[in-house]
Amino acid sequence: GSFDVSITLPENYVVGATGDLQTKSEVEFLNRIAEETNIAIEEGRNSRDLGETDSGGFPESSKKIKTIRFTQKNVHDFAWFADKRYSVLKGEVITPHQKRKVTTWAMYTPKEAYLWVKAPEYLKDAIYYYSLWNGDYPYNQVTAVDGTISAGGGMEYPNVTVIGSSGSARSLEVVIVHEVGHNWFYGQLGSNERIHPWMDEGLNTLNEIRYMTTKYSDKDNALSVNGHTIPHLEGIDHHEVAYLSYQPIAAIGEDQPIELPSEDYVGINYWSAVYQKTGLVFFYLKDYLGDELFDKCMREYYRRWEFKHPQPEDLRKAFEDVSNKDLSWFFEDVIQTTKYIDYKIKGVKKEKGGSCTVKIKNRGKINGPVEVNLMKDEKVIDAKWTEPFDKKTSVEFNANAFAKADKIIIDKGSDIPELFRHNNQWDKRGLFKKDEKLKLEFLAGDNEREYNNVFWSPFFAWNDYDKGMLGIFFHNITIPVSRFQYFIAPVYSFGRQFVSGVSEFSYRFLPARMLKLSKFGLSVKSFKHNSSFARNDAYYIALSPYWTAKIGNRGEEKPYSQKIVVKGIYRKEKTGPVHLEYSGALAEYTYDYSHPNYKIRFKLRNEYFTNVNTSEEVARVFVENTYRFRYFRSQNKSSWMSLRLFGGQQYIRSFGGNVHPYTLGLSGADGRQDLFMEEYYFGRNRFAGIWSQQKNNNMGDFKNATQMGATHGMGVANLYVQLPKLRFLGVYADAGIFDSGTGLQTAMNVGAGVQFGNVFGVYFPVWVSSNLESSFVTSEY
Repeated sequence: GSFDVSITLPENYVVGATGDLQTKSEVEFLNRIAEETNIAIEEGRNSRDLGETDSGGFPESSKKIKTIRFTQKNVHDFAWFADKRYSVLKGEVITPHQKRKVTTWAMYTPKEAYLWVKAPEYLKDAIYYYSLWNGDYPYNQVTAVDGTISAGGGMEYPNVTVIGSSGSARSLEVVIVHEVGHNWFYGQLGSNERIHPWMDEGLNTLNEIRYMTTKYSDKDNALSVNGHTIPHLEGIDHHEVAYLSYQPIAAIGEDQPIELPSEDYVGINYWSAVYQKTGLVFFYLKDYLGDELFDKCMREYYRRWEFKHPQPEDLRKAFEDVSNKDLSWFFEDVIQTTKYIDYKIKGVKKEKGGSCTVKIKNRGKINGPVEVNLMKDEKVIDAKWTEPFDKKTSVEFNANAFAKADKIIIDKGSDIPELFRHNNQWDKRGLFKKDEKLKLEFLAGDNEREYNNVFWSPFFAWNDYDKGMLGIFFHNITIPVSRFQYFIAPVYSFGRQFVSGVSEFSYRFLPARMLKLSKFGLSVKSFKHNSSFARNDAYYIALSPYWTAKIGNRGEEKPYSQKIVVKGIYRKEKTGPVHLEYSGALAEYTYDYSHPNYKIRFKLRNEYFTNVNTSEEVARVFVENTYRFRYFRSQNKSSWMSLRLFGGQQYIRSFGGNVHPYTLGLSGADGRQDLFMEEYYFGRNRFAGIWSQQKNNNMGDFKNATQMGATHGMGVANLYVQLPKLRFLGVYADAGIFDSGTGLQTAMNVGAGVQFGNVFGVYFPVWVSSNLESSFVTSEY
C-alpha cells in the first residue's frame, strides 16, 4: 500500500513514524533536538534538558499547533508515536549492496537514557547485517522509539518500532535488532504470521541469533547480570540460549511442529517452536550449506518475493534452486514435524596407512546431515559434513590429520539442535574413548556435553523419627535435559545414628508414535520409622521401580492430556527384632481436560499389596473425578470452586489384626496408609498429635482429621469454594459413605480453610458429624 498521512498536534511533540517526513520545518525541528541531545551527551548528560516540567515529569503542551506529513510506498501498515520528552539521536548507514544511505532515528525518554545513547549503533548494525544477509533495506529511514511502558519487549511496524523497558544494554540491543529485522519478514516479504508464523518470527530470530554471534563472537555471555556472568553458566551465547529455550520442552515430549497456524500453539511453544527452534534449525541449515551459499539462497528468496507475500513452498523452491540440493529432510521433517535430531559417534576405526573412519549412528528421527570435527587442544583442525543419511554413515580423515588429533567430536560449534548431545565425542587418549570427564560443580549449572556434570549442595532434612538429617545432595537435573537423570541425597540421621536418604534414577525415551514420552525409573528411600526403638533398630528401605508415559503423539496439542503410571514396590522394615517385607504393584491412568473457565480430572487406579511374611494382602480400585469451575472473575483475579467425587472398593481383603494400613482413609492417606511410599511424612506412623494430621489429598480428602475409613468400600464428595478476590481463603463441605465391615456409615463436615496451592492447607471446622468428632485421637500409646 501507499500511505499519505498528516498529523496535527502541539508543536513541542517529537514524532517517530512510518515513512519519509515531508514537512521541512519538522525536519529542522528534529535536527535541532538531535543537536541538543548530542551536546547533552558531550557534557556528560544522556538526554537533553527539558526545562521545567510539571509534577509528572512532562513538559506542558505547547499552545501552538503543527501539522506534519509522512508518505511511504510499499508498506502494509502505518504507525506513529509522539512524546514531548523525547531526546533524539540521528545516524546513518550505507547498505552493503546498493550503497544507499539510510537515516536512523532513536527517540527516547529520560528513564533509560543511559541505555539509549547506544541505540544509533544498534540501528546501524541491524540495517547493515540484515541487508548483507537478506537483501538491502529499501526505505530511506528507520526509527526506534522508547515506549516508556511494556510493549512485550517491542512491537514492529514498517520503518518504526516501539521498544518497552529494557533494563540492560544487551536487552535493548537484542530487542531493537529483532524488531528492526521485522522490516524484512513481516514487512518487505509480507509473510502471514497468523498462518505461517515461523516465516516471520522464526527467520527473524535466525538473523537475531546470527547478529549476536557475529558481532560479539565468543564474547557474548548471554546469561549475565549487569555484565557479570552467572557462575557455572559461562560461555553461553545467544545461540545456546535459544537451544535452552527449545530443548527442555522437546525432551519432555511437549513440543509442537514449526509449521502450524498461530492459534494452534500453546503459549510456551509459540515462543519455543516458532521463534527459537526455527532460528536454530535455519542456523543448522546455514552451517550445512555454508554461509556464502546460504546467503545466496536467502537473497534470491528476497529478490523473488519482495512485496509479494511468499508461502513456505516459495522459500523452499528458492533454496533448492540456488543450492541444487534436495532439502526435503529439512522443509518436510524438520519444519513440519516434531521428529528430533540425535547423532552419535558409534566408533572410530584406524585404517592401514594411519587414516581413520569415523562411524556415525543416527539415533534420531531426522535423516539430516552432520558435521564431524577433528580436534587438537580444543581447536578444530579438520571438519567434514556428511550428506543426509538414514541409520548410519561414516566419515574418513587422512593419516596426517588423524595423527595430529586428540579428539573427534560431532558439531564442535553446537550449531546442530540435537535433542541429546552426550554421545558426540571420542577421545583418542585414555581407556574409555567415549566417556566424558567428570565435572563436579556446586549447586547448579548447565549440562555441558563434553563433561559428565555432577552438581552438589549441602542438604538438610527433618522428620519426627530421624530428627535432624545432614548430608549432600548430588544430581544432574538441569538443562539441557539428559536422557538419564538422577539425584542422590544421602544424609546422616541424628535420630537413627546411621545413613538415611532418598535417591531416584530415570531414563527417558521419545517414541515416534502413540506416546509423547516414555520414562523408566527407580526410586530408593530409607528412613527411621519408629521412636520406640533407639538408633538404627527401626527403619525401612523401599525400592520402587516405575514406568510413566504421556499418551498421544508429539506435536498434537489437545485441550486434554493422558498419563499412565505403572509402579512396583519392595519394602523391608526393621522394628526392633522384627523384620517384615512387603511388595506390591499399581497401575494408574489420569485424564486432564483444561479450559480457561473449567478443568476436569479423571483418575483410575488399581493397587495390589501384600505382606510377604504373613497372609495380609489387599487389592483395590479407586475412581476419582474432579471438576473445577471459575465462577468469579474480576480484572486479573479469579476464584474457583472445586467438586471432587471419589469411589474406592477393596476386592481382596486379608488383613489379620493389622487393619489400619489397609483402610481407605476418610481424610486421605496418612503415613501408615501410604503403602507405596509415594509421599514424605514428618510423622509417618503417628496416630495422634500434630504429625498424625498430615494427609495427602487422595482417598477421602475430608478436611477434618480423622482415623476413620473403610475396609470394604467408600464414596466421598468434596466441595471447596475460593472466596471472591481472597483466593487463599475458602469454604468447604465434605460428605461420605463408607463400609468398615459392620455396615454403612455416613460422615460430614463443613468449615473454612486457608489453602496455598495444592501443597499446604489449614482447615477450621464449623460443624462435623458426631461420629467424626468422637473419632479424633488425643493421645498416643
